[in-house]
Amino acid sequence: MNRRGFFSNLFNRRREGDPLFFGIQCVINVYGEDTLRAQLYNVINQQMPTESPGEKFMFYKRITAVLRENIHFFEYGHWDYITDADDATAEFDDWVAGIEATAATAPEELGREVDEAYRMSSEKDYVVVTLAFILEYTPSLTQFMEMVEGITEDDYFTPSGFQTLIDAVNYIDFDYSIGDAVFIMPGNDQDGFSWSDMRSEGWDYLKPIMGTIGL
Repeated sequence: MNRRGFFSNLFNRRREGDPLFFGIQCVINVYGEDTLRAQLYNVINQQMPTESPGEKFMFYKRITAVLRENIHFFEYGHWDYITDADDATAEFDDWVAGIEATAATAPEELGREVDEAYRMSSEKDYVVVTLAFILEYTPSLTQFMEMVEGITEDDYFTPSGFQTLIDAVNYIDFDYSIGDAVFIMPGNDQDGFSWSDMRSEGWDYLKPIMGTIGL
């Protein structure tokens, strides 16, 4: 997942129907015992493969509501927004393939004891939530795009910035969604990553989310 294409000065060259990419990944500290893990898992696993645009909108609205309630517990994050038509689809595919390749699905990855081939520790303090979208440029996405493009560089990795990113999802018109994906890692309602896991190889692209946010 490369951070590229930030506000790439191509805005005046957008053509209706061109693809654009938007992706968010947040690492949430659930403090081992929190119910957030199960709550997110249950919401995400309600998704049906043949949802209508309206049903998809409501599905993501439920996810963003849970995330927004827990914005104070975001510790690390990553996001990208690519308006270059040649790069957008490739970036979406890269995010999805990369997450599917590392998501915990095998029994060895989900056990209670540490398996050093997969985890650095058996602590389960963190879950990782990823949202990725490939959208078709249309004036119907104007408010969504203005929200994302309006985030200042100082807020790229603050709770306020991530709150705006999450809120922007609710302004996506899914009639113009080419593809979307949502992941929670690890892939069940009881497991989690440790602080050591999140500092290990493969997660080095994450940035600390720092700052305060008003209630």
